[in-house]
Amino acid sequence: MLELGCGDGANALAIAQTLPDAHVVGVDASPTAIERGRALARAAGLSNVELHVGDLLELAQAGNPEPVDYLIAHGVYSWIRPAVRGALLECARRQLTRHGIAFVSYNAYPGSYLRDMTRDILAFHLQGVSAPSERLAKAHQLMETIVAVETPSPYARVLREHLQRMLGASEALLYHDDLAPISTPFYFHEFMEHAAAHGLQFLSEADLSNSRLRDVPASVGELIASLPDDVIAREQYLDFFNNRMFRQTLLIHSEVALRRAIDDRRLDGLAVSSPARPEGQDGRFVTPDGVKMSTSDPLVIAMMSELSDRWPSAVPFADLLARAGRRASMDPIPDEAAGQLRGLLLEAYLARVVLLNGLVMPVSGRASERPVASPLARAQSEAGLPVLSTLLPSNRAIEAPLERRVLALLDGSRDRRALADELREAPEALDAALDQLAAAGLLWDA
Repeated sequence: MLELGCGDGANALAIAQTLPDAHVVGVDASPTAIERGRALARAAGLSNVELHVGDLLELAQAGNPEPVDYLIAHGVYSWIRPAVRGALLECARRQLTRHGIAFVSYNAYPGSYLRDMTRDILAFHLQGVSAPSERLAKAHQLMETIVAVETPSPYARVLREHLQRMLGASEALLYHDDLAPISTPFYFHEFMEHAAAHGLQFLSEADLSNSRLRDVPASVGELIASLPDDVIAREQYLDFFNNRMFRQTLLIHSEVALRRAIDDRRLDGLAVSSPARPEGQDGRFVTPDGVKMSTSDPLVIAMMSELSDRWPSAVPFADLLARAGRRASMDPIPDEAAGQLRGLLLEAYLARVVLLNGLVMPVSGRASERPVASPLARAQSEAGLPVLSTLLPSNRAIEAPLERRVLALLDGSRDRRALADELREAPEALDAALDQLAAAGLLWDA
């Protein structure tokens, strides 16, 4: 795996930790960020990751590039000069294996016209201000002022709502995304024209649910049905309907033949997980993001209850079927019922109720007697980083002081009693902190 614009390697290091047999390489133009990442890799004991200072233009022209199965460029394409954007796509074309996949994220129109508006407003306000801390402080001051002025105009309301969302984001995101000297959004069809010029084609969005409209009026369905059988055009219209601001697009080589129909039998080779929790006793489940599902089918209730109990761990599909069958007193499950569950799980995935995993991550949903935390998260915490890489495809801010103190001690050498003694905390407080760390995906399944 190759990550372009890896920063201090937080993402590359997290992948290296959870995939010990992978060879992970990160490249970034900042020597300071790369040195921080190397220090974290040493502290976490990661030997399968390399971080290098590099230039995309030079990388795109280097001879005999090392082939990679996956290339990641997150938060890069919209924030670099046109020539370097071409170099990024050329790196993907030259270095991906025949069936390799590139992940490229970028700001998208039409939604980013709102982002352009706020950039122009902030650029005017920050004229002559160069120090990063002062730029952030003055940007916050102006955004808070605009949010506080409740002009009744609907246009002003839209701006206030967008600025309120920006104020809720991290300062790092504000500085990188909205205060950067270059921040260029694209219509999806423009991005794909650029990708095609470099021998790459559209595979899908990283999140398939972003390519689907749910509960739309009949007139929308009629318009979509009238569109040409062209996936690029259809995706572009979805952006119009959703006013999309950001895309995370997967690309592959243009010559690879694609079969776009989804076969739910592919679930047999995947593992399933879900953060959804039961809501009441009548077959209702809700995710932390507020997505709800409801069912009266005892087998589906058993399946969702099993996933809820095992979160954040993933369960191989065959194992999940067996567990749900025993839980619903339906063992073995008839083939017809298993087929229906496959279809339902696919729908639940597209609705963001469940996650589908190509492998089972080494994450534990419960603290053992001698709990072990992610070595990378411990190294990041000891370095004072506010946001830690979890053993799931996510990051987590750990704000509670006790959780930070507990995390530092979770190297597997202490049992719960020794932890409580060293921390001088009641066992109940320790258990609560361990539960929070487990729920965040920070405990290793040793």
